[in-house]
Amino acid sequence: MLVMAFVVLMTCGMRVQAAEYAVAPFAAYMYTGEGAELFAEPDPLTLAAVFPGDLPIQITGITSNGYYQILVNGLIYYMHGSALSTKTGTTAYKLTSIDAKAALVADLATGEIIYQQNMLDRLVPASTTKVMTTLLVLEAISQGNIALDTPVVVSSTALAGVPSDASHVNPRLKAGEVLNVLSLLEAVMIKSDCHACNVLAELVAGSVDNFVALMNMKAAALGCVDTNFVNTSGYPANNHYTNAYSLSLIMREALKYQTFQTIIGLKTVEIPATNLSKVRKLENTNALILSGDYYNPYVIGGKTGYCKASKNCLVTAAIKDGEGLITVILGAQTNTMTDGTVVKQQFSETNKLIEIGFATLAAS
Repeated sequence: MLVMAFVVLMTCGMRVQAAEYAVAPFAAYMYTGEGAELFAEPDPLTLAAVFPGDLPIQITGITSNGYYQILVNGLIYYMHGSALSTKTGTTAYKLTSIDAKAALVADLATGEIIYQQNMLDRLVPASTTKVMTTLLVLEAISQGNIALDTPVVVSSTALAGVPSDASHVNPRLKAGEVLNVLSLLEAVMIKSDCHACNVLAELVAGSVDNFVALMNMKAAALGCVDTNFVNTSGYPANNHYTNAYSLSLIMREALKYQTFQTIIGLKTVEIPATNLSKVRKLENTNALILSGDYYNPYVIGGKTGYCKASKNCLVTAAIKDGEGLITVILGAQTNTMTDGTVVKQQFSETNKLIEIGFATLAAS
């Protein structure tokens, strides 16, 4: 059987030309991955339903463009090969959406939203909160109140305000230790150190409470909506929330500072020895800038986040041929896919968003 299809796909803002395909007989039973998408035709524009995982599916054919022809209640439908597995307990690759609670890609130059998915949903931001913390420190530097080489004494109150299981550098910061502002910012953005956030907050605003008030004032001034911060680090707390849209505004403002761009692009960094610690060696938590499966040559950096309530989060910036993007992923999982690979979807889905964003800018 030969089927002709000449549909232009606009899913997620990305143009894909559907090709001619053939269907060959193929008989088997396989299992759905969690979130398997069911199509009326072997084309993502024909989405009919989304299935839970581990359902046995009768396969009657396979198409030349990667779909299985299947029977559901005696009717012919199609599932992509990435949605079916010979094993149970897997997750399907999404063809028609980003696999996260919320997602966004925006034009860095204009702030215009290119693609969004649940961008105004109230969610837990985890350590992506630290972009706002860093932004306020950089503003204080630009105003001449402090400098990158300003020495800061770590106070006991700054440390006491952070739970012991919060992310931190190794060795941990100690009361009475002296570091400069740059080292503290690197600890915040590269290793997601929560204690350093409070140390910087006390330096800028006199107290953590005063600094948190400044965070919320800045969020309002930037046009953030449904956003409320109660701490400097994003450690899970009642009434600490925001959304993908607001995080994109905060990230865009922070990217105006070259120091921010430099820090988030560091793969590794050494914090010099202090009066109370040996040299600390830090590696960036953002896999998009590190060699490996998720590396993206256009990514200049970003900020990761994770807690049980938020799942995996990532705010990122990318530049290609002079054009820039901001991406936000909130609520992504780490899943075993139908081909057996384990995927950290805050990174894989960000790469999808970057592809969508640059394809859209190139076509405009």
